[in-house]
Amino acid sequence: MKNLFVLSLLVLGLSGCSGIRQTDQTFDTHAENLNLLFMQFPGGDTQERAMELTPQNAEIVSINSTVSDTSSVLGVLNRIVGVDQTKVAGTIK
Repeated sequence: MKNLFVLSLLVLGLSGCSGIRQTDQTFDTHAENLNLLFMQFPGGDTQERAMELTPQNAEIVSINSTVSDTSSVLGVLNRIVGVDQTKVAGTIK
């Protein structure tokens, strides 16, 4: 039981990742949430977290997100067990 608890904490701790990859001309940010029975870990809006990481002088070229609504079958399945992910890419002026 103790091992299962430690493993669960480890998985939940690693699930809410966000970060940025940047060169002198381009950038790519990402943010993820783990969905488990309609609860999100670490929670919050993935697009908002990804946008916070964009450089000041950036021009956004694309924003891609997973389906996170509850009006589609894929959205509901993703909310039961899945990962919400948002990627923002662009150029740096």
